Amino acid sequence: MKDSNIEKYINSVIEAVDILHEKALFGQVLTIIYSSIDACGLLDASAEQNKATGKTFKDWVNKYLLPVSSLECSADDLWGARCAVLHTHTAVSDLSKASKVKEIQYISGPPEHPLVIAFLKASKDIGEKESIGVNIDILLMDFLKAIEKFNTEFIDRIKTCDVLKNRASRVLLNHAM
Repeated sequence: MKDSNIEKYINSVIEAVDILHEKALFGQVLTIIYSSIDACGLLDASAEQNKATGKTFKDWVNKYLLPVSSLECSADDLWGARCAVLHTHTAVSDLSKASKVKEIQYISGPPEHPLVIAFLKASKDIGEKESIGVNIDILLMDFLKAIEKFNTEFIDRIKTCDVLKNRASRVLLNHAM
């Protein structure tokens, strides 16, 4: 299945985030990451599931992203961040305003850089531990590891499940000539 629809989709996601990251378009990187987790969450969901939800997003994060990550946030925190980025392109979501999740503050740079370290430490002190800092570069690297693992596992799963195969066949691709 080297040229499967899902593999083409995964490769396009990887290429898009690489290009956007290289150009320091971090809001757009986050948009692609979070919307791709939404899509992969539905792809990975049970056959009975027919739409992407907070649960499918968080299930995918818990299964693929957090196990390979050093991030200090939960799937719920990332769901809140996803809502904030996709709906308002800010760090504030209804969930963070209601103190149901930590508000994620973003920075980019080498993890060992003193400013990055200071930012991540200071972000924990904002709002009495209601915020957390995330290095976009680390989030991106962790996301790429997670989506590669998902790709490998999903390709095996669609061989035995027509519902998943059908979902994968409907993923949007660029068919430009």
